[in-house]
Amino acid sequence: MDPKVSIARAKTYNQDEVFFAVRRAVDLLGGISDYVKKGERILLKPNVLSAKPPESGVDTHPEVLRAVARLVKKAGAEVLVGDSPGGFYFKESDSTYEAAGIKRVCEEEGLRLVPFDKADNVNGIPLASVVKEVDGIISLPKMKTHDLTTITGAVKNSYGLAVGLYKAQCHFKAPRPREFAKCIVNVFECAVPRLVVMDGVVAMEGNGPAAGGLREAGLILASNDCVACDAVFAALIGLTPLSIETTKEAYERKLGEADISKIKVLGMDLREAKLHNFKLPETSVFIRIPKPIVRLLAGRIKFWPKIDDAICEKCQICAKSCPAGCITVEEKGSTIDYKKCVTCFCCLELCPYNAISIKRSLLARLLGG
Repeated sequence: MDPKVSIARAKTYNQDEVFFAVRRAVDLLGGISDYVKKGERILLKPNVLSAKPPESGVDTHPEVLRAVARLVKKAGAEVLVGDSPGGFYFKESDSTYEAAGIKRVCEEEGLRLVPFDKADNVNGIPLASVVKEVDGIISLPKMKTHDLTTITGAVKNSYGLAVGLYKAQCHFKAPRPREFAKCIVNVFECAVPRLVVMDGVVAMEGNGPAAGGLREAGLILASNDCVACDAVFAALIGLTPLSIETTKEAYERKLGEADISKIKVLGMDLREAKLHNFKLPETSVFIRIPKPIVRLLAGRIKFWPKIDDAICEKCQICAKSCPAGCITVEEKGSTIDYKKCVTCFCCLELCPYNAISIKRSLLARLLGG
């Protein structure tokens, strides 16, 4: 199948406007009937990171979920919805779905919200059992930056199909972008979605995936190729697709297309949709400078998480989520044992109060601006 990525406009999350944009994006790819057949069971996999309201821009917006679900139901398929919120810490997902507006839409649209509480071993990965119970997956990622992978898009959205402590173990054993990308693509490869619809109406830039700033991008992306979708996302924000480790890893495994010249872009021209001056994570300095210089200076370009006690609510989520067990939260002050810290930034990703920021070495600050 030739890789195609469609781009449609949606300036707000108005229900009708989102549905029109999603339907147009999917129609440009051939229509929902090319991806869903009558009688099938389809899992919609949104990006539900944490218990934040839709306006926070942290999770896939519920109206995007609603629009895709309606298309799938119209094609005669049964819709299931699921994710593993909060990475590996949150054992109770119901409150997260409720806060994100996902539960409400599922109730209103008659969608089955499935817990990822059971797993099957697939290539050594504890994959959510529901994956074997459905005929196909449609990925619904959020257009965001990520402090470890630079962007979190279609390929990384599949990481939420892994359950239990597997993700924590990956963060601990593979804290560097290249190593971590392999873990992500290992999961992605187990169950490649047949369609992706990316929520880029409001994107997140800066220190995503939870503590960044919001950007009114006004876009819906759809694709028959998750790798191609991420490649276009990267191009829209001024990056070379293969500078994104997850895209590069998936492309090298022949799981999708990353060469923009070989991707058919439909609906809007890349130049027309381009997001100028898109802010990248502070940790993305490594993709901005030549590789030889990176190798020469890597030991002096450092980043660490830092807790702001003035903001910290002592909820303990960072300490309980830390795969290295290096965070201590106390009323008198919270500390991070940097000798044990692997700089995976799980704490930054999961802090519900944005009380954790990134501390940079002098050279990192000079190079990053």
